[in-house]
Amino acid sequence: MHGDIYLIELESMKNSPIHNIDPRVKLISILFIILCSSLFNNLTMMTFFEVYLIMSLLLSNLSLKMTILRILMILPFGIFIVLFQPFIRGETVIYSLFGIPVFLEGLNFGILLFAKFFVSITCIVLLSSTTPTFKVVEALKKLGLPAFMSMILGLMIRYLYLIFENMQKLLLSHKSRCQNHKKVSYKLQIKNIGNLIGTLFVKSYEQGERTYFAMLSRGYSENSNICELNYKISIYDIIYTVPIILIPILVLFYNINLF
Repeated sequence: MHGDIYLIELESMKNSPIHNIDPRVKLISILFIILCSSLFNNLTMMTFFEVYLIMSLLLSNLSLKMTILRILMILPFGIFIVLFQPFIRGETVIYSLFGIPVFLEGLNFGILLFAKFFVSITCIVLLSSTTPTFKVVEALKKLGLPAFMSMILGLMIRYLYLIFENMQKLLLSHKSRCQNHKKVSYKLQIKNIGNLIGTLFVKSYEQGERTYFAMLSRGYSENSNICELNYKISIYDIIYTVPIILIPILVLFYNINLF
């Protein structure tokens, strides 16, 4: 599993027109799209946003297979919620499925909810696939996130890789001792899993202490800059952001709506 995380990080370090955009611009653009998707019930706006995001993904020179798989892995959570909407919301019955009425208003709301969810997922995949995590943290810091919070966030992200490595090593040792063999009783398997979780917690705690004392001995504080990014917003960054701002304005100004 941690190998997939490293692969995502490698994808974010590629060279493409989207990768080279200022991290602050990308972060603001993504947050703006998610905010507009959440606030406005407009399917036309969702369609424009999704087309824009897909074009950005195509320009990013990313692995198409990996990008689609990442989106599909998250989709079931949203689909599970959307599927209930036509049966619990509305008054106009358009169909009866095994005696259960399907409402028009619920169907429309479900389609809109799915569009919002799909746009948000695409935003997250685009940002994580084209911007390394340390650049996202640094962009948040430059946009006004308190130094203490950015430090905690940066350490948390770095610790994810260590935790996954430790977990992979523990699972490998667990498997090499045949602790997951079919002949091992279910009760013993549960006990072994509990021991693995406890060992992982202890290893994480010890690693945290070692890291803390190492940082303390080097005079580290919340104002220390581990990685300072000297990006400057260019004309290209502004051109990339303009359509994102114009789309909601045009849609709302001309009152374009499908439902």
